[in-house]
Amino acid sequence: MSGYLIIPRQALKLYNGPVPTAPEQIAFLDFLREIEQDPFPFARRAQICVTGLDELLMALGCTNKRATAKELALMQDYKRRLKHAAVEIGNLADIQIPITYPLILGGENRLSALNTPQDQVPLWRIFGHNPTSRGEVAPKLVGYHYGENLS
Repeated sequence: MSGYLIIPRQALKLYNGPVPTAPEQIAFLDFLREIEQDPFPFARRAQICVTGLDELLMALGCTNKRATAKELALMQDYKRRLKHAAVEIGNLADIQIPITYPLILGGENRLSALNTPQDQVPLWRIFGHNPTSRGEVAPKLVGYHYGENLS
């Protein structure tokens, strides 16, 4: 089952890590615009690396401490847009989502990126609870997989 592979950025070769980076890299907002095109712009089994998600969320104030109703609605909109294209995304290879900040799977299986010890970027608000799997993608680096339908 394809979907989203959330991984530490330093695991990818693009950032000097051991894991091969998908040949096509695209920024998160550009990816959202692309998947809403008709016809769907990516070939079946295309390998894509979607960059900049956590940095975008940080810049927009989408952290546990700073998020207001506006930021929460924005993250919900991102999730809705990804779910809307779930069938087409299911035909792609796993989409790599490199994350700069340390990943933390907290209570209720909610994945976040640790901005500071007191503040986190709630990735779970976009990808949902309960990754379908988690595993070591490189030595001492854990990645999390979410199916294309986003729980």
